[in-house]
Amino acid sequence: MPTVNFGYNRRAVTCTVEIETSMNYTAHQRFMPNGPIALLPIWNEDGSDSDGDEDEDEETKLYANIVWSTTPSEAQTFQNMSNEEFVTALNNELQKGPTNNPPLLPPSITSSLPTPLANLTHGMEMVAQTLNNSITMSQWSERKSFQVPPLIRKVVGRKFGFDLNLMQAQSYVRPRVALVGDAAHTIHPMAGQGLNLGLGDAQCLASVVKEAMDSGMDVGDTMHFLNKYDAERKVEVTSMMGGIQLLHGFFSSTFEPLVYVRSLGMNMINSVGLVRKRLVEVAVGANGITTGASKDV
Repeated sequence: MPTVNFGYNRRAVTCTVEIETSMNYTAHQRFMPNGPIALLPIWNEDGSDSDGDEDEDEETKLYANIVWSTTPSEAQTFQNMSNEEFVTALNNELQKGPTNNPPLLPPSITSSLPTPLANLTHGMEMVAQTLNNSITMSQWSERKSFQVPPLIRKVVGRKFGFDLNLMQAQSYVRPRVALVGDAAHTIHPMAGQGLNLGLGDAQCLASVVKEAMDSGMDVGDTMHFLNKYDAERKVEVTSMMGGIQLLHGFFSSTFEPLVYVRSLGMNMINSVGLVRKRLVEVAVGANGITTGASKDV
């Protein structure tokens, strides 16, 4: 089927790693100028997931997946590294603490400003940084503190790389054919929404098949039901693609004023419970972007 697609000019390096401690039901993602790095819990050596309690048997091995999205050249460097070098690079990025935002204006511009204006710019930087830090720390408590990612011990198996592309089929359906998941669309792995979109496709397709059967009809005898699936999923997937594309541009920008807006905006979203809850529901696939209805998938 014809598709619409373009490349992000980014490449992901992925592998399985052994970690030192439980991830406590938390996935970690750190945003860097070239792209995000994600540490995702998977399974233990005993077959359970890596989100168990901290008092697990010391001999039980814990595992997680790494997805590091970056430029093609840096991705090639990572793939050429020894496993030990790659583990060092991973821990360096995941374990380092928060960093201050860059100056609001480049020093070359600030140095040419009149002293009062330069002082005003510096004051705005301090106010923004203080506000940002205050909002961040206000969310911490003894019960809800910042969770540091676990240390990575070693790479398990091979490192793999793949180019990141956005793709969507112009139509998800043909007579007696329906595309689902990556066959219908692919997106940047930034927010981990590829799987959720695929599950949404499956749920929607099952729903229209059931609707046809309940009507005493063969879903393939008419395009009515498949076109309904196509229309519903196109709206949801296109909305998600737009959101991911916005995030990709937002987090890859190094424009200093935008960096301040981005940091402050993310902290404000995190501090507003209803907004954060809605975003979490979308992120885990419980609700869609275009509808608040829960999906039993």
